[in-house]
Amino acid sequence: MRVSVVIAAYNAQGYIAEAIESVLGQTVPPDEVIVIDDGSTDGTRSVLERFAGRIVALTQGNSGQAVAVNQGLALARGELIGFCDADDLWTARKQELQLARLERDGELDAVFGKVQQFVSPDVPEQQRARLTPAVEIMPGELKQCMLIRRDALMRIGAFDETLPATFFIAWLGRAKQGGLKTAHVDDIVVRRRLHPGNGGRLHTEAQNLQTLMALRKAIKAQRPPE
Repeated sequence: MRVSVVIAAYNAQGYIAEAIESVLGQTVPPDEVIVIDDGSTDGTRSVLERFAGRIVALTQGNSGQAVAVNQGLALARGELIGFCDADDLWTARKQELQLARLERDGELDAVFGKVQQFVSPDVPEQQRARLTPAVEIMPGELKQCMLIRRDALMRIGAFDETLPATFFIAWLGRAKQGGLKTAHVDDIVVRRRLHPGNGGRLHTEAQNLQTLMALRKAIKAQRPPE
């Protein structure tokens, strides 16, 4: 089965190369890697140019991560879809382990795995304590921890572009209500980088509001028509 990986990037010049290398360097590499530059104003584009011939890289006007991810999905040709955030890292066997699980069980729609959070080495010492996670390793129901069959993803529908910070939470809620069949591998598949630029850590009030909006949409969708 062909695997397409989608990465959305915005002002990610410090981390995007390492993220891409972690995807390309898999023990079972993906068939295509699509990076959507969401209107970066730093050197992200010049970093992407170093991967010419190894990735598909496109630039759009700054529209938010959900729009960028949906754009990448529209271009993807694989039967399976994976995601990586521009500042995170796939562990070397992520795709190998998840692909094997999906191949063993044709009834499964998607496979997740564990995530390990780490404070980025470039974070100044005076900021490290604030960013240090309470839990380092946990089950990862995050888009970057998921490998999913394309037809299952499309059955649930595209990501909600009105929820730029919590679009995956909203999508996963819809997916679970729609009977998405999932499994988890008991391995760390993603290393999630923590740094001052993490949107959720800088804008917690906005993220909390969007999470509430996503939950309200999910509840409303469950109600029978009046």
